[in-house]
Amino acid sequence: MKIILSFFVMFICLFSGYSQNDYPEPAKTPTRLFYIQHSDNHNTYVYDANIKAGIIDSSQPINSYRIVYTQNGIKKPLSRIQKKFAYGMIILDSKPNLFKLRLASKKKIFFYLNYDQSEGARIYVTVNKHKMYLDKMSIQLKNGIFGINLGFEYVLFYGKDYYSGKPVIEKYEPK
Repeated sequence: MKIILSFFVMFICLFSGYSQNDYPEPAKTPTRLFYIQHSDNHNTYVYDANIKAGIIDSSQPINSYRIVYTQNGIKKPLSRIQKKFAYGMIILDSKPNLFKLRLASKKKIFFYLNYDQSEGARIYVTVNKHKMYLDKMSIQLKNGIFGINLGFEYVLFYGKDYYSGKPVIEKYEPK
C-alpha cells in the first residue's frame, strides 16, 4: 500500500510541475490591454479597454472575457465566480482617462489604465519596484490533491519598461 501511495504522490508531483508550452496568443486588437494565462490549461483571460467617443467608459473601463481554447477558441464572458474571486477587475479610483484597478484575487498589485489620443489605451503595473506597461501575465498554479488548485506559486509579468520601452519580465512570488 505504501508503494502505491508513494507512486501516486510522485505522479501528482511530476504532473503538477509540468507547465505547458506553445500557448496560443489571442489576436492583437487596438483596444487590447493584456491577457492572463495559467499552467492549468490554455484558456486565456483577456482585458480590453472600453473606449467610447474617444474616452474610456468610466462605468466599465475594461471589457474582460475568456477565450476557451479547450472549446475551439470560443469567446465567453467571465463566470460570476471568476469575476468575483479571480479574474474580475475592481475599480479603486478614477479620474478622466485614468483608472486605478486591481484583480479580484490580488489586493496588493495595482493596475493603472490610462488613455491618450496618441498612445491609445495602456495599462501599467509596478512589480518588484519595476514600473512596466503590461502585455501578459502567466500564472504558475499550485496543485493540491486531486488537481484542486491551491493558489499560485508565482506570476510572470511580461511587458515593456515604463521609461525605456525595452522588453521586461518580472516574477512575482507570494509572501
